[in-house]
Amino acid sequence: MVHDRVALVTGGSRGIGLACVRRLLADGFRVAVVDVNERALAAAREELAGEQARLELAVASVSDRAQMAAAAARVAQRWGGLDALVNNAGVNRPGGLAAQNDADWDAVLEVNLKGPFVCSAVCLPHLRGRGGAIVHIGSIAAAGMGASPAYAASKAGLIGLARQMARELGPEGITVNVVAPGVTRTGWVERNLGEARLRAAGEEAPLRRVTAPEEIAGAVAFLCGPDARQITGQVISVSGGAWMV
Repeated sequence: MVHDRVALVTGGSRGIGLACVRRLLADGFRVAVVDVNERALAAAREELAGEQARLELAVASVSDRAQMAAAAARVAQRWGGLDALVNNAGVNRPGGLAAQNDADWDAVLEVNLKGPFVCSAVCLPHLRGRGGAIVHIGSIAAAGMGASPAYAASKAGLIGLARQMARELGPEGITVNVVAPGVTRTGWVERNLGEARLRAAGEEAPLRRVTAPEEIAGAVAFLCGPDARQITGQVISVSGGAWMV
């Protein structure tokens, strides 16, 4: 159990992000949840009502440097700094190479790639001197598996960003890694894929099932914890073997 450490989770009010928040709280972290969706944040606040003393919620866009800097500063002021940053916020737009338009490309890259860059940069002053951890939530889409061009490119770019950051920040004791989920049973995925496609995705994976959000959260918690202090610049595929990195 890790006591009195502080984590910030973007896109933390739903799905994988909320599962990460729950797990980090269970592991003893104080957790800041940042999300652009006010209604989802309100629902998360209600669900986590028993954790208010160890919970901070903020509305901010991950690609807005001023908003994210303000949110990170507020967390650091309340709890003294940051020990972990989980860059989970992400969006997708459907379509193939001929169908996906420039606006969709820009929207996906703005959140999925610029967002982690901005969040990591503004949180860095609060991570320094604490042996912190940064975890990006990637995707097996980085290997071009069942994704739109923009989504695949954003998640592949995230791996390059993580490795650059790992080399730059390693001398300061800050680790940077990527957790790459496969098809994961979140509310959004259930609504957009449907049960038949979810079942088919599970049957294609070596372990013959789709991933649960809590399994992603377990990998994130490990990378944020003391047992992962010698792991950096890595991609951890949590996909039932769908992508073997």
